[in-house]
Amino acid sequence: MTLRHPKKFHTKGQEEVYRQVNSFLDELVDEHFDDAEHCDFYLKYGSTVLEISIEPYEEDDAVVEILAFCVKGVDKTAELMAELLLLNSEVPLGAFSIVGNDVFFSHSFLGRRLRGEQLIASLDAVASISDDYDDRIIAKYGGKTALEQLRTSKRPRPAQPVETN
Repeated sequence: MTLRHPKKFHTKGQEEVYRQVNSFLDELVDEHFDDAEHCDFYLKYGSTVLEISIEPYEEDDAVVEILAFCVKGVDKTAELMAELLLLNSEVPLGAFSIVGNDVFFSHSFLGRRLRGEQLIASLDAVASISDDYDDRIIAKYGGKTALEQLRTSKRPRPAQPVETN
């Protein structure tokens, strides 16, 4: 039996936007994971892993951020950072960022008046842009796609119960 921790909402607006996004995801995507302790969702969209986070914004609204895990373990150089800044000026929405040696692509917007087709359009745009650029970044700066990293990482298997007679 798994204990589920209750969600911790900071504002009424955050809770309302979270529930709306959850409803849209239940209706519009095949499968998603709802983080038990945070206001986050995770899903595979095409060849990309996406995180959707819901952060409070004032009392009656929340920021919805859609983030793609683009490249893991990149060779972080000044040339890469300059290229990502240039790309940020060219992509129609969202932006690339680097945390440690990982490259992300994300797009944020206010969620109070969100419609399902807007959420899907944003998911599609973030996943498409990330997917368009991940192989280019890897070819020049190394690393792996997020899905490749997940497939090749060795995670310990849970201990199997021992049968006793």
